[in-house]
Amino acid sequence: MIPETGMRSENMQKIRIAVISGKDSLHGNENYCHAVCACGAETVMLPLFDGLSRLREADGLLLPGGADADPALYGEEDHGSRGIDGRLDSFELAAIREAVTVGKPVLGICRGHQLINIFFGGSLWQDISEKKVHLWLPGDRDSTHPATAAPGSFLSEVYGKDTIAVNSSHHQAIRKTGEGLRAVSLSPDGVIEAVEHESLPVYGVQFHPERMCLKFQRDDTEDGLKLLQWFMRRVEECRRAD
Repeated sequence: MIPETGMRSENMQKIRIAVISGKDSLHGNENYCHAVCACGAETVMLPLFDGLSRLREADGLLLPGGADADPALYGEEDHGSRGIDGRLDSFELAAIREAVTVGKPVLGICRGHQLINIFFGGSLWQDISEKKVHLWLPGDRDSTHPATAAPGSFLSEVYGKDTIAVNSSHHQAIRKTGEGLRAVSLSPDGVIEAVEHESLPVYGVQFHPERMCLKFQRDDTEDGLKLLQWFMRRVEECRRAD
């Protein structure tokens, strides 16, 4: 079990989390790696377009934030998507497929959360810029706002309450949830902030826990390290069950 302080234990040194080593983005993949390491786990970097063989070395998969997915993946034309990279989409969808097939837990953050939804047949709102609370603010700041945590959901287990405070830095969101996914968190304006699969260890959050911990911790949001620690415990449980 992961220590609640985020310190390493002998057991946790063996937990390995795969992280896509993609293009630089607003959020920076190094943020995710630092947060994973703060939980006592190790990262396994998956080089883009270099095959998924290294995923076999990992116990779980973390899908980071980044550019928008190609709307063609959910049957739509481009109506406001940005920075589309079809090769990146294909690579990350293949990573999700591989992880789901062998039962590795998956956590998606922002783009990763949205891509999980697309993988299971869901769709996205391509541009929610009119919902100002979700946009990145000048001065390298995230917006912050409350969100629900459905009873019995993983977020409720993480934080022990039905309303949490999260950060935002995005302009897309889940529209129709994919097959087997259920929305377990909503912002006040109805944007889906988190999903979980009904039978698979697959979870997604629209917000950025990696920016809610370490040097990115904000006093007006929850402790993002708690969520990542919870995911590491879930990874450990699944590994023991194998």
